[in-house]
Amino acid sequence: MSAASASAAAALKDYPLLATFQSYALRAEQAFDDACTAMWSKVLANFSPFVIAGPLTFVYHELVYFGAWTPWLLMDRFDYFKRWKIQPEKTASKEMVGKCLKKLLKSHVFIQLPMQLMFHYVAPYFGFSLALPLPKSRDLLWQIPTFFVIEDFYFYWIHRALHHKSVYRYVHKVHHEHTHPFGIAAEYSHPLETFFLGIGTLLGPLFFAKHMVTLWVWLFFRLLETVEDHSGYDVPWNPTNLIPFWGGAVHHDFHHKTFAGPYSSVFT
Repeated sequence: MSAASASAAAALKDYPLLATFQSYALRAEQAFDDACTAMWSKVLANFSPFVIAGPLTFVYHELVYFGAWTPWLLMDRFDYFKRWKIQPEKTASKEMVGKCLKKLLKSHVFIQLPMQLMFHYVAPYFGFSLALPLPKSRDLLWQIPTFFVIEDFYFYWIHRALHHKSVYRYVHKVHHEHTHPFGIAAEYSHPLETFFLGIGTLLGPLFFAKHMVTLWVWLFFRLLETVEDHSGYDVPWNPTNLIPFWGGAVHHDFHHKTFAGPYSSVFT
C-alpha cells in the first residue's frame, strides 16, 4: 500500500460509514474487473488480433447501433408516444426507412468495416493494445466524459465546415435528406463524412486509453448518444436530461429541420 493510500485509509477510520461504502465499492470494482478479464481472456483465446480489431468490432458496432435504435423504432409504432415526438406531424415512411437502411448497410460494409480493418494496422503505432491486463474500470469515470468533450469539439468544427456553401451540396447534403430524423439516420452520410467524423470518435481513446476494451465501452456510449440525437423524441425520463449542457435530440432535430446550428454533436 502506498503512503497516500495508507493515509487515506487512516483518515476513513473516523468515518465508519464512508469506510464501509469504500470497502463495498472496491469489492464491487474488483469483481467487475475480474469478470471483464475472464471474458476478454476468452476473446483473446478464440480470436486473432486482426479479427478482434476488424470483424468482431464491426459485429459489436452493428449490434449496439441497431439495438440502440430498437426502442425508438417501437415508440414509432404507438400513438401514445407521439406526445413526446419533436415533430409530431411528420413520420418517416417505410420507403424512407428502407432507403436509409439499404444505404446504411452499404456504408457500414464498404466504408466502416475497411476503416476498422485499417485500424488494426495503424493502432500499434499509437501504442494501442489488446493484451491483458485490462485497464481499471474506475478509469472509465473520467475517460468517457473526456472522450465526449474531445469528440464534440472535433465534430463541431468538421460539421461546421461541411455546412460551408462550397462543399455542402457535395457531401453533407446526403445526411440532411432527413429533415425529421429517426434513429438509424445517425450514420446515414456521404463516405467522406463517414471517414472524417469517424476519426473524431477514435481521438479520445488513442490519446487517453490505448486499449480495445476501453474503445468498445466508449463506442457503446457514443452510439447510444448519436442514435438518441436522431431519434426525434424528447422523453422526460431520459437519463441524459440529467447531464449538464447535454444537447440531445431537441437540439439536433432543430438542426435537421432548419439546416442551421447548433453544430456540436453532444453539448449545447
